[in-house]
Amino acid sequence: MMPSIEAQRLVNGFRAFQMMVAACRLRLPDLVADGPKTADELATSTGIHAPSLRRLLRGLEVWGVLVERPDGRFASTPLSDQFLSNKPGLRNLTIMLSEEGYQAWGDLMYSLSTGKPAYEHLYGKSHFERLGENSEMAAHFNAAMVESSTRVARTFAAAYDFTGVRTVVDVGGGNGAVLMAVLEANPGIRGVLFDLAQGLAGANDKLAAAGVAERVTLQQGSFFEAVPSGSDLYLLKWIVHDWDDERALAILKNCRRAMPGKARLVLLERKLPERIENADDALAAVMGDLQMMVVLGGKERTTNEYRDLLAQAGLYMTREISIDSGFAAIEAIVVG
Repeated sequence: MMPSIEAQRLVNGFRAFQMMVAACRLRLPDLVADGPKTADELATSTGIHAPSLRRLLRGLEVWGVLVERPDGRFASTPLSDQFLSNKPGLRNLTIMLSEEGYQAWGDLMYSLSTGKPAYEHLYGKSHFERLGENSEMAAHFNAAMVESSTRVARTFAAAYDFTGVRTVVDVGGGNGAVLMAVLEANPGIRGVLFDLAQGLAGANDKLAAAGVAERVTLQQGSFFEAVPSGSDLYLLKWIVHDWDDERALAILKNCRRAMPGKARLVLLERKLPERIENADDALAAVMGDLQMMVVLGGKERTTNEYRDLLAQAGLYMTREISIDSGFAAIEAIVVG
């Protein structure tokens, strides 16, 4: 009996991903967006070997990314449009994932056997150490993070009550996508964008373009050593999930030391369900959890796990606000 199509697609998944990486690097979705093109036309535009490119195009077609017309030209689809370079979407994420974890996933058994990230086993250094050494990889990483952060940040900024907040620290905030959304929605608030030097690369230009640079102070540093003190609100988007419990707790304790008595802390994270009731709904969180395991040694967490972790840091979880695409804003205050 022949394997089912679903089974065949599972086995071929690694090939499909690499085809999409190539398509994104060559900007094939862009090139067919304004009309169907032949393989030769696309080869001329990309400088790629035409016969090989045609084989790739047919491969993309069997995955529904492109469609071949009767005249031999390849046309866009709603799926390829999600990978366009001129709109927030999956292109930057696809390229980033190919650099961040694809090779490490080939050593998944190491993580399963040891509980340690296969990435460090493969490269002999952490993901963030490699980012600090490779400016192009860091740029791809930052671009992908900005896209996801912008979408989530705008939803958070619209849903959260900022009453009484005058200053905000965006901890590990990178280019400042979260802080920008907060400041744009709240003209009376000032912010501190806090990260390592490679994380802050390009932040000044983005803040200036958003018209909020004059209200932001950039501060370099490691959240494992200390966090800027004295602010009303501390935001950590996709920070805690990068780390195991020991290191996540160290970050949260540093935030707790920096927080005045009435300050608030908000984690913007994907929420891992206690159990999987709907596979589609749980897909992003579960795959994100596995990515953390293989690449960083971190993990996604359930509501109860976040509550317990915050409590160990001397923080009391006050509420959880559901926001965009499975994300939640988890608020905490200083205990006592």
